[in-house]
Amino acid sequence: MSKNKNRLFHYLLARQQRQARLEAFERAAEAGILEHHQIGQRLRDGSIWQLPEGHANLFNGDKDHDMQMVQMAIEASARSQNPQVSQQIDPDDEFAGQFDPVTDFTDPVDQSQDETAKAKRPKPGKRPRKSLTRPEVAARRDHVLSIVVGFAPGLKPEKVATALLLARAVGRDDQTLDRLISGMSRKWPIVAVQIPVHDFVRQFGLMLEEGLLLPFYTSLCPIRTGPTLSGRHKALADSRHRKSIGTISGAYVRRTDEEDLRQIVSRNILALEKPVILGDEKQAPLPSRLTAVADVMIKGEGIDASLIAEVLALCYDIPKSRSLFLMNEVGFEPVHLGIDDLVVAIRPGRSLTRIIRILIALEDENASNADGEDDGGKSSDPRGSSKSSGTSAIERNRKKFDGCFDVIAPVNTNSAAAEPAKGSGTGSAAEAAAKGNGKDRLLVENLAGYGDARQWALDLKQDLVTWRNDVVDWSDLSSRLLLSGPPGTGKTTFARALCNTLQVPLVATSVSRWLEASHLGDVLAAMNATFQNANQAAPCILFIDEIDNIGSRSGGSERHYDDYWSSLVNRLLELLDGASKTEGVIVVGATNCPEKIDAALLRSGRLEKHIMIPPPDTEALIGIIAHHLGSDLDAVLGSHAGSAMAKLLEASSSKSSLSGSIADDDAGTQNSQHHKGVPAHG
Repeated sequence: MSKNKNRLFHYLLARQQRQARLEAFERAAEAGILEHHQIGQRLRDGSIWQLPEGHANLFNGDKDHDMQMVQMAIEASARSQNPQVSQQIDPDDEFAGQFDPVTDFTDPVDQSQDETAKAKRPKPGKRPRKSLTRPEVAARRDHVLSIVVGFAPGLKPEKVATALLLARAVGRDDQTLDRLISGMSRKWPIVAVQIPVHDFVRQFGLMLEEGLLLPFYTSLCPIRTGPTLSGRHKALADSRHRKSIGTISGAYVRRTDEEDLRQIVSRNILALEKPVILGDEKQAPLPSRLTAVADVMIKGEGIDASLIAEVLALCYDIPKSRSLFLMNEVGFEPVHLGIDDLVVAIRPGRSLTRIIRILIALEDENASNADGEDDGGKSSDPRGSSKSSGTSAIERNRKKFDGCFDVIAPVNTNSAAAEPAKGSGTGSAAEAAAKGNGKDRLLVENLAGYGDARQWALDLKQDLVTWRNDVVDWSDLSSRLLLSGPPGTGKTTFARALCNTLQVPLVATSVSRWLEASHLGDVLAAMNATFQNANQAAPCILFIDEIDNIGSRSGGSERHYDDYWSSLVNRLLELLDGASKTEGVIVVGATNCPEKIDAALLRSGRLEKHIMIPPPDTEALIGIIAHHLGSDLDAVLGSHAGSAMAKLLEASSSKSSLSGSIADDDAGTQNSQHHKGVPAHG
């Protein structure tokens, strides 16, 4: 980090430490240990903290002894302010009977109000108290003040993180700090602070009010109706001397139209005659009218692993190197964490491992929510690079969820070898089967026994051509299919063949692979990662096997934990709706039990086309055997010449060649229809 960043952060950190000391002093004053005197006429002139007259004799200079006395006094004061807290004295306490914080640290006038209770208390042994000289009193005061400082509350993660984000933003270049100092010296400066971290604006406003950012306390007032940056609906007013500052949030600005924004700038910001601070926690650029009117523009970045390590080191004395090592070991690179997430995860008494585990879970949840809100458009990465949120989501989740789907590239088949020449109606059985020989020749055109599913695929193949030529819209295509049928009828084979026929990638997954994660958050994240990968790979085929395992939300379900399964169904519905808005994603589901699927999954725009694949009949079996025998078909026919099976195979191969020729003639007719903008499937 730059020198300016370090200078500013040390200043902000010193203000937080000063506030913690003042809080400890105030608690000690409430307990009667200290008192303060105003230096000048104004509160801003400061005050002096010292021991009340005669109280120096209550301390003997022994650190442990005097620390125990201070602790007992502060605890007694807290009990008196909270009657629900027990006020019993521990009989094993070595100070019991020797020191009473109520009688020793309160005004004698107040003590006389309860003489009866005082008489009932055991008489403590009187300690000899000699008169102290002024230097001894001053030394005893410094000694007690150092002890009281030890009771100061620790640094708070949200405030340290906010200070780090601000310091980093100012330290991005050497000119920002100079511009900030120059701008703040003007009579009514306008400063815009934009840091893309959730909950930053609220913490920024609170620290302004508490005097942790500027060298004075502030009273924030909105320049229009609505809450201030700190979330209050009214300017803060108390006994402190506060400087009034106008504030406006980026969230409010983004909700206004152009004309209203012009009035805000001209009639509210410029005419306010007081300093104005704009706080924003979005990555998207602010309106140019606001950036133009701002005297200083401060832009920062999001929370990363280094910032988390610094917060842990300052708040809980966890070595920074240890935190960075562990986060690097688990591959944790936060992008979407907010300040409120740090507050949730970084709690006293938690181990470093648990803190990082919680942060990882929150990062995954935030990433899923961010991807769900995106409708396929461009969004800015919180780190400052502009790219689609889908791309960043895949990059983040690929390592964790690389086992929840497979990406299969289509085989670049030779069309002349894969399909018979147009008009060819004859050929040997071996030539007819050779076109489907081997894995590299797996095409829908060569499959047997698929009936309507085969025709649907061939129609879609023609429709993709017209869609690529901008003749028809994607919404006009039938790109959603549910295949059902008994096990072994070739539903997965159909998906692989469709990949080669359409020449688009196949993203293959199954509900059981999603459910391997078990925990609801991880299952939803696996589903999100699969659909995001498909959206990024479009045009492609997304094949979801065993889709009936997702269950149904109907009351007749016998599954336990209905909320769990309902969440999965609802999320799948959302993802299918999102995929329907992404051009080029073909969704094919497969199931053995279509009756178990939630009815909402079968509605229009989702898996609306349902085709059942029955067990193969005799003709389909012959086609399947011929396909798998391939070049060995002639040898098999020769060895079984004259048999009924051989005759059927010969007839089937001849019929396949003839039907292929007719299919090509039909395809030519359909192509002429596509040029007219009419999809082949109607």
